[in-house]
Amino acid sequence: MQIKRIHEYKRQYLNMLSVLWRYKQLKKMTPEERANSVPRVVVVGGKAASAYNMAKRIIRLVTAIGDKVPSHYVTAVFGLA
Repeated sequence: MQIKRIHEYKRQYLNMLSVLWRYKQLKKMTPEERANSVPRVVVVGGKAASAYNMAKRIIRLVTAIGDKVPSHYVTAVFGLA
């Protein structure tokens, strides 16, 4: 869980890359391997200054990942879809 102001140096971008990496790993797994993996929940919240362009891009990235991941069949295994 990461809820704080959005800044480049506060690791939100790195956390989102780790979410994408885990998602790609889940997609590669067989159903048996997925059954043995531990479900994860990622919560990101925060706000950004209106003039801080990079923070806005990070927020767009978070929402794009949120749109992509829950709609995929892999998350149904963990009861997220």
